[in-house]
Amino acid sequence: MAKSKGASMKITVGEPVGVVAAQSFGEPSTQMVLRSFHSAGMSSVVTTTGLPRIIEIIDARKRLSFPVMNIRLEKGSEKNYEKAKDVKRRVEGVKLGSLMSSFEENLKAGTMAVHLDREQLQANSLTIKNITDRIKAKFDGLETSSEGDTLTVKHKGKRDIRSVRTAFVRVRNLTVSGIEGIGKAVIQQDDNGNFYIVTAGSNLAGVMEVPGVNKNRIYSNDIFEVQDVYGIEAARNLIAHELSKTISDEGFTVSFKHIALIADAMTYSGKIRSAGRHGITGDKTSIFARAAYEETVKHFVNASVFGERDMLKGVAENILIGKQVNVGTGRIKLAIKKEDLKKIKSASD
Repeated sequence: MAKSKGASMKITVGEPVGVVAAQSFGEPSTQMVLRSFHSAGMSSVVTTTGLPRIIEIIDARKRLSFPVMNIRLEKGSEKNYEKAKDVKRRVEGVKLGSLMSSFEENLKAGTMAVHLDREQLQANSLTIKNITDRIKAKFDGLETSSEGDTLTVKHKGKRDIRSVRTAFVRVRNLTVSGIEGIGKAVIQQDDNGNFYIVTAGSNLAGVMEVPGVNKNRIYSNDIFEVQDVYGIEAARNLIAHELSKTISDEGFTVSFKHIALIADAMTYSGKIRSAGRHGITGDKTSIFARAAYEETVKHFVNASVFGERDMLKGVAENILIGKQVNVGTGRIKLAIKKEDLKKIKSASD
């Protein structure tokens, strides 16, 4: 008789689930090709895959190499290409630097002349007034004026070269259209003929405010941004999904329960923690377990200074001192009656 799904998910008492999960996840990771980038099907929107992506997730890095978003349109508009173009225009971030043909700085006088490309302005449905309004809204100490296709920016504050130069660099990097944090956006089409938008860069909160976007079908690969917008449970699910997808894309298979255990361990405290010395390992109560990972001398010195005690309840610390590990068969304790022990001893004599 076949086991039920619930019965098959049960584990034996004392099963070293952490060790098994680490082995199951670590073995295929070592076989992965050290491949950083992959752009097939993304039309120039690049994302990190393979081992670099796994390291990025496990280390809980707040700044991703290539954050990416998938944005779906509202129901009834999925097959409307013009609607997709409108959403793309609203989402795609356009910086002032991409709209100019050249610029001239006079740091002593505190002025910068920006020569705008009229074709680029028309392609992005922008005018010089849109740009000047944006600069005025973002910067207090700057004055703007325009003549033809030339925009002049003047620094009104203290004119030391450092502050003037910094202000002008910030102006050229200013997002004058679209959403801050999002770069290139590309319209894609799925197998059902529905249009969706893939972006280089991520800003969940900003995209949710764009008209025409399906707020329930926005996907970002930035786990910290997902935590901020949707909460820790959503971040946990994203960690598990991204790890599972990355491994399967490389042609390997790992049981999802092992991946889910890693995601749970990284998020059970209510915030995302890395697996290294600044996260899960660094928070272990065992001195030996912390010292066995990294910074051995530091942990032993701190433990001796503060009089810490290691109760030797975990796996790593018991292996380290050669003591039987309290998992699996190591949990079994044998007892024998005194009279039986006497019989055994007399028989051996």
